[in-house]
Amino acid sequence: MARVIFGDAAVARIAAAVAAEVPGVESLRPDLSQALLGLVGAEPVRGATAAVREGRAEVVLTVVTTLGHNPRDLCVAVQRAVAERLRRETGLVATVTVTVADILL
Repeated sequence: MARVIFGDAAVARIAAAVAAEVPGVESLRPDLSQALLGLVGAEPVRGATAAVREGRAEVVLTVVTTLGHNPRDLCVAVQRAVAERLRRETGLVATVTVTVADILL
């Protein structure tokens, strides 16, 4: 039987693309760890990290929204959209953590 393995960066890129499509997400923003990785020449996915282990993905997203969007509802919508797309496209079961870094006025 053939095995298909998805790298952390591939999963992070899918997650970031899906999150950016959710209404109310203005952008994704690097968190502190990504900012530090950028200093040493790594190429992180802006606002998204993922760790894939044994058929599961742990995804962390940092988003920016605008005033008028309920941040809690936005986070739930992002979590659902990302987890569903990852399951459908990769077969991975995902746990998605979303941080709202800023709310634009």
